[in-house]
Amino acid sequence: MMTLDTEPTRQQLDDRSFWDNLPPDGAEYDGFAYSPIYSILSDDEPIDFKTDDGKTLINSFPYELAVKEMQRLSKQRDNITLKITGYSQSLVRMDRRLTA
Repeated sequence: MMTLDTEPTRQQLDDRSFWDNLPPDGAEYDGFAYSPIYSILSDDEPIDFKTDDGKTLINSFPYELAVKEMQRLSKQRDNITLKITGYSQSLVRMDRRLTA
């Protein structure tokens, strides 16, 4: 995960080009992570993930988990791809924010 030199401005966070230029696993600044969210596709269509009792799960993953799931599914299906379908800003390290 890349570390940003400065805190992203509200204007940058609202601009899709900011998110598109992040590395696949995102970036961090002062305890906050800024990351793309990926969906897993089969033949360019989103895959439905279901629990054992039939509940549908959301097809949205951070990069590392999406890659692992894609590798697992590639053994069962052909033409598995990833697509950025959203973006996330989250607090990842509270301790750094308290000492900053």
